[in-house]
Amino acid sequence: MRKSILTTLLGAFGAMVLALPVLAATSMSFTPVNVSVSKGQGFTLTIGINPQGVKNYTAKTELRYPADLLEVKSFTFANGWTALSQSGYDLIDNTNGVFIKTAGYPGGVSSSVTFGTVSFLAKKSGNGIITLNSNSFALDANNQNVLAGASVQTAVAISAPPAPVQTTPTTPIAAAPAPKEEEPTVQPEQETSIAQEQPTAPQPIAPQSLLAQVGGFTTLGTDSAIVGIFVAVIIFALIGYAIYAIIQRARRKNLGKLQ
Repeated sequence: MRKSILTTLLGAFGAMVLALPVLAATSMSFTPVNVSVSKGQGFTLTIGINPQGVKNYTAKTELRYPADLLEVKSFTFANGWTALSQSGYDLIDNTNGVFIKTAGYPGGVSSSVTFGTVSFLAKKSGNGIITLNSNSFALDANNQNVLAGASVQTAVAISAPPAPVQTTPTTPIAAAPAPKEEEPTVQPEQETSIAQEQPTAPQPIAPQSLLAQVGGFTTLGTDSAIVGIFVAVIIFALIGYAIYAIIQRARRKNLGKLQ
């Protein structure tokens, strides 16, 4: 009885030990799992690895995709991975729709990390699926493949590009001519008043003639020629008397000296 119980316990323990690698199996994932784009557009697909506590040292991802719909443009490894470029471990085949990338992680990785990012181009309208092929693997310290066989995929829906919006050319509208200012109508009476209001140009003053100057001297500044002559006679008489008196005085002095 006791022997049968011990045998049962040992069997259960062995089954648990054998089941540990399965429970701790590494998983891979795609992000996003659904993509909607238009023809001619690009999108990216991120590949993730989750070792679930068991150190992984090497990982290989092999993707299959519809080559008539999609084209791989580029791939970038995440930090920490060292690429393996050997034949059969590094391939981008856009003719057959096969993508393979392999890399090692120095020191191993036991927590969820990003393996890398794939850039795709949508070539034409349609629906397709990107899948993780069964040739993918994740190796532990004993070079044992610990990758679970769960199906990993991303659905892609490609729509036709939107039709260009046609615009009807518009005829430029010519600017309306500026309204002409109406000139005021001048009535005959207004014309007369305007002519009267206009100032007359000053006339040039002609220089006085010699005759006018002589006439002015004759009248001695008066407006009467007779009065002017009379005044002139008096002036000349006074001047003559003064000259006569001077001459007589000089003559007397001379007579006095002779005596």
